[in-house]
Amino acid sequence: MSSSLNKILLLLGALCCLQVSTALMCYDCNSEYDPRCGDPFEPYSIGEVNCSKQEPLEHLKDKYKPMLCRKTVQKIYGKTRIVRGCGYIPDERTDKECVRRSGTHDVSATYCACTKELCNEAIVGTSFKPLLLALTVGLTLFMARRSIAVESS
Repeated sequence: MSSSLNKILLLLGALCCLQVSTALMCYDCNSEYDPRCGDPFEPYSIGEVNCSKQEPLEHLKDKYKPMLCRKTVQKIYGKTRIVRGCGYIPDERTDKECVRRSGTHDVSATYCACTKELCNEAIVGTSFKPLLLALTVGLTLFMARRSIAVESS
């Protein structure tokens, strides 16, 4: 095959792999009614909602549309409830850190907002992916050194 035909086939293959989406999917649940919504989170059979197609809340209708995923951890008189769903108002902490609010009489809430697909499964900033990557690299290096040592003896 010619070089230009190979490039065209490669480009077509790459285009086929692209996922075009304007929807923002978020997990949608409340641990009060479904214990799988709590932590540790079990997303395998939890409902997902397309936030882009959600009706805006009445009091935000003219100003904001759902544009992020949110996880809220509410602690009220020693009882914890976790609510996951769509969010409306981003701020400078979105995708970076969670916001903790405390009230009187043993009431507090932690709000985490994120803008990636199904990102409200965990607290923002508590991803295990870097740890998993480091362990994988370490194990690979260990196995490679061991393989070299066996071959040289």
